[in-house]
Amino acid sequence: MKDKETRFVLCAAAAVYAIYVPVALWIDARPAAAPGSIVVRLGKFDHIEGFAFATQMPALSAFEDDQATAQRSPVILYEDKKPLGPGRSIHYDVEYVGGGRYSHWKDLGILFSTSDNSNPNRNKREYWAVLPKQ
Repeated sequence: MKDKETRFVLCAAAAVYAIYVPVALWIDARPAAAPGSIVVRLGKFDHIEGFAFATQMPALSAFEDDQATAQRSPVILYEDKKPLGPGRSIHYDVEYVGGGRYSHWKDLGILFSTSDNSNPNRNKREYWAVLPKQ
Protein backbone atom coordinates (compact mmCIF):
# COMPACT_ATOMS: atom_id res chain seq x y z
CA MET A 1 0.00 0.00 0.00
CA LYS A 2 2.79 2.39 0.92
CA ASP A 3 4.57 1.74 -2.43
CA LYS A 4 1.44 2.79 -4.36
CA GLU A 5 1.18 6.02 -2.39
CA THR A 6 4.86 6.77 -2.92
CA ARG A 7 4.57 6.11 -6.66
CA PHE A 8 1.47 8.28 -6.87
CA VAL A 9 3.21 11.18 -5.10
CA LEU A 10 6.30 10.83 -7.31
CA CYS A 11 4.19 10.69 -10.49
CA ALA A 12 2.15 13.72 -9.41
CA ALA A 13 5.34 15.66 -8.61
CA ALA A 14 6.83 14.71 -11.98
CA ALA A 15 3.66 15.83 -13.79
CA VAL A 16 3.63 19.19 -12.01
CA TYR A 17 7.33 19.67 -12.77
CA ALA A 18 6.82 18.71 -16.42
CA ILE A 19 4.18 21.42 -16.79
CA TYR A 20 5.83 24.08 -14.63
CA VAL A 21 9.29 24.14 -16.25
CA PRO A 22 8.21 24.81 -19.86
CA VAL A 23 5.69 27.44 -18.75
CA ALA A 24 8.27 29.17 -16.55
CA LEU A 25 10.83 29.18 -19.36
CA TRP A 26 8.28 30.54 -21.83
CA ILE A 27 7.25 33.33 -19.47
CA ASP A 28 10.89 34.19 -18.74
CA ALA A 29 11.67 34.40 -22.49
CA ARG A 30 9.10 37.15 -23.08
CA PRO A 31 10.24 40.76 -23.02
CA ALA A 32 9.22 42.84 -20.04
CA ALA A 33 6.11 44.80 -20.97
CA ALA A 34 3.81 47.04 -18.99
CA PRO A 35 0.49 45.58 -17.89
CA GLY A 36 -2.07 46.02 -20.63
CA SER A 37 0.51 45.82 -23.41
CA ILE A 38 -0.07 43.46 -26.31
CA VAL A 39 2.82 41.01 -26.81
CA VAL A 40 2.95 38.95 -30.02
CA ARG A 41 5.55 36.24 -30.64
CA LEU A 42 6.70 36.40 -34.24
CA GLY A 43 7.14 33.27 -36.32
CA LYS A 44 8.28 32.41 -39.84
CA PHE A 45 10.20 35.19 -41.55
CA ASP A 46 10.36 35.85 -45.28
CA HIS A 47 13.69 37.08 -46.65
CA ILE A 48 13.12 40.32 -48.55
CA GLU A 49 16.50 41.72 -49.60
CA GLY A 50 19.96 42.08 -48.05
CA PHE A 51 19.56 41.84 -44.27
CA ALA A 52 15.79 42.43 -44.33
CA PHE A 53 13.15 39.92 -43.29
CA ALA A 54 9.41 40.42 -42.92
CA THR A 55 6.54 38.81 -41.10
CA GLN A 56 2.85 39.60 -40.86
CA MET A 57 1.17 40.53 -37.59
CA PRO A 58 -2.60 40.57 -38.14
CA ALA A 59 -3.22 41.35 -34.46
CA LEU A 60 -1.36 44.66 -34.83
CA SER A 61 -2.28 45.60 -38.41
CA ALA A 62 -4.33 48.60 -37.27
CA PHE A 63 -1.07 50.28 -36.20
CA GLU A 64 0.86 49.82 -39.47
CA ASP A 65 2.34 52.90 -41.10
CA ASP A 66 1.24 53.76 -44.63
CA GLN A 67 2.99 57.08 -45.31
CA ALA A 68 6.75 57.54 -45.36
CA THR A 69 6.47 61.08 -44.02
CA ALA A 70 4.03 60.30 -41.21
CA GLN A 71 5.23 57.15 -39.49
CA ARG A 72 3.56 56.64 -36.12
CA SER A 73 3.51 52.93 -35.37
CA PRO A 74 4.06 52.48 -31.61
CA VAL A 75 5.10 48.82 -31.99
CA ILE A 76 8.47 47.92 -30.46
CA LEU A 77 10.36 44.90 -31.80
CA TYR A 78 12.36 42.70 -29.43
CA GLU A 79 15.05 40.10 -30.06
CA ASP A 80 14.76 37.80 -27.07
CA LYS A 81 14.44 40.39 -24.27
CA LYS A 82 16.35 43.24 -25.94
CA PRO A 83 14.59 45.94 -27.95
CA LEU A 84 15.80 46.33 -31.53
CA GLY A 85 16.04 49.62 -33.33
CA PRO A 86 15.91 52.20 -34.42
CA GLY A 87 12.29 51.67 -35.31
CA ARG A 88 10.57 53.47 -38.19
CA SER A 89 13.78 53.08 -40.22
CA ILE A 90 13.73 53.58 -43.96
CA HIS A 91 13.59 50.31 -45.85
CA TYR A 92 16.95 50.81 -47.57
CA ASP A 93 18.65 51.02 -44.15
CA VAL A 94 16.84 47.91 -42.89
CA GLU A 95 17.91 46.01 -46.02
CA TYR A 96 21.52 47.17 -46.43
CA VAL A 97 22.69 48.53 -43.05
CA GLY A 98 20.72 46.18 -40.80
CA GLY A 99 21.80 46.09 -37.17
CA GLY A 100 18.30 45.70 -35.74
CA ARG A 101 16.56 48.42 -37.73
CA TYR A 102 12.88 47.88 -38.42
CA SER A 103 9.64 49.42 -39.59
CA HIS A 104 6.00 48.41 -39.21
CA TRP A 105 4.49 48.89 -42.63
CA LYS A 106 1.03 48.47 -44.16
CA ASP A 107 0.57 45.21 -46.09
CA LEU A 108 4.14 44.17 -45.20
CA GLY A 109 3.96 43.77 -41.43
CA ILE A 110 7.28 44.09 -39.63
CA LEU A 111 10.29 44.63 -41.90
CA PHE A 112 13.41 44.14 -39.81
CA SER A 113 17.00 43.06 -39.55
CA THR A 114 18.45 41.12 -36.63
CA SER A 115 20.98 42.71 -34.28
CA ASP A 116 23.85 40.86 -35.98
CA ASN A 117 22.29 40.67 -39.47
CA SER A 118 21.85 36.90 -39.20
CA ASN A 119 18.90 34.92 -40.53
CA PRO A 120 16.12 34.96 -37.87
CA ASN A 121 14.85 31.60 -39.13
CA ARG A 122 18.16 29.99 -38.10
CA ASN A 123 19.72 32.03 -35.28
CA LYS A 124 17.69 30.40 -32.45
CA ARG A 125 16.51 33.75 -31.07
CA GLU A 126 12.92 34.68 -30.40
CA TYR A 127 11.29 37.79 -31.81
CA TRP A 128 8.43 39.67 -30.18
CA ALA A 129 6.33 42.64 -31.19
CA VAL A 130 5.07 44.70 -28.27
CA LEU A 131 2.33 47.28 -28.47
CA PRO A 132 2.69 49.37 -25.30
CA LYS A 133 -0.47 50.17 -23.39
CA GLN A 134 -1.95 53.28 -24.94
